[in-house]
Amino acid sequence: MIRNLAPDEVVWFMQRAFAFAGHSDPHALATKLHGQLRSAMHDAEHCFVRRDAERPRAGAYLQGPQRSDVALTFNLFSVWHDDAPGELVQLVTELLEANPHEVVRLPLHLLSDARCAELADLLAPLGFVRDELSHLRFQLTEVPPLATHLVLESYQPALERDFRSVYQRAEGGAVSDARWALLKRREGPFHPDLWFLARETLDQEPVGYAFCGSGKRGVDASYSLDAVGVLQRYREDSEMLRRLLVSILHELSGISPLGAVDALLGSGDAKLPAILGSLGFERLERVPLLMKTPD
Repeated sequence: MIRNLAPDEVVWFMQRAFAFAGHSDPHALATKLHGQLRSAMHDAEHCFVRRDAERPRAGAYLQGPQRSDVALTFNLFSVWHDDAPGELVQLVTELLEANPHEVVRLPLHLLSDARCAELADLLAPLGFVRDELSHLRFQLTEVPPLATHLVLESYQPALERDFRSVYQRAEGGAVSDARWALLKRREGPFHPDLWFLARETLDQEPVGYAFCGSGKRGVDASYSLDAVGVLQRYREDSEMLRRLLVSILHELSGISPLGAVDALLGSGDAKLPAILGSLGFERLERVPLLMKTPD
């Protein structure tokens, strides 16, 4: 059976989560942090506990999407179980079934490596993959020079097939409808004018793509670099990708000279963080997590 908590049970819930994480004094920490909560009633509504006939066996805090115009992203925090890993798996399974979703994230930064490995094994059958996201940011006041820009063509409905084909050729495989839809609204509403194909000249075939989003427009806009890549034949070195990135930065700085570009990169992007760093992107944080995304 799964149930929510009453407001006066939040401290107990936090204590169980901190104990699961291995904190030396979970009760003291839970009591201290509880006094800083804005609303125990609000937090209690997001705490879910699965119990058997005897006692609570597993718990999780579920946070839903913060806006209606972004991907259906849920975050699982403060997960725990009382020597009942199967109960935690069942709890997460039922929460996911009850909440239509596109992305689910479970941050791991407060847990020991042993706990991280345990959770990764437990939740792998549900589609969760262990990863580490790197958050980088670039200030558009610092765009580096480039001798030869690539020609950028923005998205139009008539070019949908071309955009999807270039993306698939660059990434070396087919993309599902669900993942393609997620790309369009990963960090915010879809902005066709921020999706680009890149060419050497207008009469040549595309060499790559860059998909961006934006939560705020204007001279000091904030952009997200959601996906970027070049065709497989240009991946022997970083030259073409660097040209593409700088071309995109120049394009965005022309729109928002005081703006910034954020990128969230998974560990599968082996070379991209270094390339972005060489262009002036600053690494803000690393976030270890389990993530579930469309196939």
